[in-house]
Amino acid sequence: MSVENTQQLKYQNNLEMELQAQTCPLEAAVTVSDDASSSKIKIKDLVGNGEPQEDDEREGDTKWQRTDFDGVWIPKRNELYYAEIIENSDQLQTSIGLQGAATKNGTGVINRSKTRRILEGFFGNRISGQDGTTVNAFPASSFIDVDVGGAAATGMNTDKLIGANTFLTENYVPDEAERFMILTAQDNAKLLKEVPATSSDFKGAFGGTFMNGKIMSMLGWTFIHLELDNPLLGPVPGLATDANGYRLNPFWVKPGLVLNYWQRLRAEVGKIAQKRFMPGVLAGTTCAASRTQEGMTGIIRNLKD
Repeated sequence: MSVENTQQLKYQNNLEMELQAQTCPLEAAVTVSDDASSSKIKIKDLVGNGEPQEDDEREGDTKWQRTDFDGVWIPKRNELYYAEIIENSDQLQTSIGLQGAATKNGTGVINRSKTRRILEGFFGNRISGQDGTTVNAFPASSFIDVDVGGAAATGMNTDKLIGANTFLTENYVPDEAERFMILTAQDNAKLLKEVPATSSDFKGAFGGTFMNGKIMSMLGWTFIHLELDNPLLGPVPGLATDANGYRLNPFWVKPGLVLNYWQRLRAEVGKIAQKRFMPGVLAGTTCAASRTQEGMTGIIRNLKD
């Protein structure tokens, strides 16, 4: 931790982190489990649906059916962690409590790690089959096209929100399932400029709610405001951008996305003998996520500004 610019400063207020996402807004919008019993966890047993057979012949044979069974699995991912040694000379040269600063920094890293793993699971392959050996890429049929609501490629609009709702309904997703969608600042601005999003004539039908210039919900969607191009989310900016440079906005219902923890938090604080007994801090989390049933998740393609 460098303190070159803070050596002579006396801080009168509490420590303040540089601007960056410090929380995990996605965790409350997914199904969460804690299972560390194996390196590959079965998170869902899926049972196929039957159809009625009609008794249409006298003294006819019974028409038997076979029920299909499937499973959804999450393989364990590597731990994501933050670690830092607190230099004694740095601590002496500044009035900041550097160990507390490192701890606070670690909290932000852990929360961004959760967001990263959830989005990696959303965009990544879904592992299915009775033994967890079938790999399923994100289906092309689960995309809302970039030109919906426009004559050509366009940004977020209410027609795309309606299209996402139609997609879920046509896949028999229950109406009572909570529906979530990620909006970036650009997406939010696009919707705010659209008449149906802000006009009082439409608020009743569209159910728009707003707070501090952000659309919080509309058309049954709860919006999660998150910048998908955040460079501190690891591979997420690349996963959330297609080959044409269009933004890929995830949408899902809560049962359609599962986050499993093998270890929610590993926290270590202590003095390191090999480093002249300077204190070190480490914070880590081991988790992974997956889609469950494909009809419960989808993507909207949007033109970036």
